[in-house]
Amino acid sequence: MISDVQVLILILSFGLMSVLLVGQISNVRSVQMTASLVPTTGQGEVDWSAIRFMTIKYPPNSPLAQEFNGKSETIKFTMQPEEDGMPQLVQAFNNAIASQKNSPVRINNASLTYTGQLKGTEDELSLSYNVQVKPTFMSGITLSSENQTADVVDLDWRSINVADPLTLTTPYGEMDINYPVGLLQANYSSMADQLMTTEASAIMADPLLNFQDVGRSMDTWHFLFDPTGSQAGAASAGLQELGGARVVSIYSLGESSFREGTFKETEKQASATMDGTPITVESTTPATAAQMTIAGFSKIQKTGDTEFAVVTQQAPSGTTTATGGFPIQVLLVLGGMMGAVAVFVLIKTRK
Repeated sequence: MISDVQVLILILSFGLMSVLLVGQISNVRSVQMTASLVPTTGQGEVDWSAIRFMTIKYPPNSPLAQEFNGKSETIKFTMQPEEDGMPQLVQAFNNAIASQKNSPVRINNASLTYTGQLKGTEDELSLSYNVQVKPTFMSGITLSSENQTADVVDLDWRSINVADPLTLTTPYGEMDINYPVGLLQANYSSMADQLMTTEASAIMADPLLNFQDVGRSMDTWHFLFDPTGSQAGAASAGLQELGGARVVSIYSLGESSFREGTFKETEKQASATMDGTPITVESTTPATAAQMTIAGFSKIQKTGDTEFAVVTQQAPSGTTTATGGFPIQVLLVLGGMMGAVAVFVLIKTRK
């Protein structure tokens, strides 16, 4: 019989292989949101990642085929919080949180890493996007404290859609980092402008920074907790230092099952004509995956459509999780999610 240690080694090995596979193929991250919240301080950190694949199909020997066949380009840059344009990005996120969620949570600063890849063949142009927004600090997550024994934490901020274009001054010039058409604006501005006048404009202007699916009901998230605090140091050392909680609650989203439902990639398609050339534009966004860690033992509560967590420093005696023990089961969930996304990315990059 396989021991827990052997299972753990197998899971970690599989997860590492999945991460390496994904990284080597297209340098993407599978998780759209990763958050760490400390209710006692009202502070937290969150990373958002927008991932998308697009294909523009055209006839062989067409003007587009002549222009893009054999092309292979990568546009990648990082912008730090103090650089021009970053306050505009932070404000866009804060406006979305305030207007769409009526939430007091605010992002104080953020960094941006944009990676876009373009590869052309005789009959199609493949585009891939990985836009990572890493707020180094956010505040206002704690709504109130109940007799200093429990904290009420806002959870609605997580599912926002930054819908407007975000044109920043990048090393490649003025570029919209939120709309897919922005990748073409850098070196193929004429084509980008033409696409926006066709029936494919809706897909080319479909915001990358749309995280509404992360707002799925917390009933569809896996809940596990670490009653010993051992994972606090391993997964997020700052939680224990900032929050002082020995209990850590972990919520993960993305595994399909009867209880959680089915998580599938989102696909869109449009046909258009550009300079007399018929084209088909296809867009695919990987299935939603997210993880949220809260310092303390949390219990989800609802008021209408609003969800929040009531967090205490210790778990009630005899408390069990929805999926059993920890940490073997959570590693199974996350390992399976990473493996599924690795296969998905492999298929997309070899099409």
